Amino acid sequence: MAIDELDGYIRRFNIVAQKSRQYLNQQLKDLNLTASTYFFVLKVGEHGTLSQEELFDVLYLNPSNVTRRLKRLIDLGYIVKAKSPADGRSRVIKLTALGQRQYDQLVQRLPQINQALVQSFDQQQVAMLQNFLGSVDRDLNQLLSIKEDEPND
Repeated sequence: MAIDELDGYIRRFNIVAQKSRQYLNQQLKDLNLTASTYFFVLKVGEHGTLSQEELFDVLYLNPSNVTRRLKRLIDLGYIVKAKSPADGRSRVIKLTALGQRQYDQLVQRLPQINQALVQSFDQQQVAMLQNFLGSVDRDLNQLLSIKEDEPND
């Protein structure tokens, strides 16, 4: 087996993901957002407020990555941590006025960015891609749950 065949799918997924992140970084540069931070603004804007734990679940990132990226967005003035109205002992994450403006621009821009990624596809191919990606996502979820259930050596 040729060396390129050993990790063919993994390599292709990684390359496409890296190029997608590079393109997204280019398209969001003027908003001071990146492929690793835009999703925070998008999800907090979508939900209004989130606890940090809820953000972990929504983003599929480990706590240290979330904390680091949140700090960047707080430093940019896009997000604040505030006392939870439901429980004064806990804190929630919400957008600032500036963060809301960035969110509004992001919501307007993302459809064009997404469309650019599949511009060479017809509608049937886009539908097939969505189905393929959905299947890969489900398969990975299943593989990860199997992995989590296996005993640690």
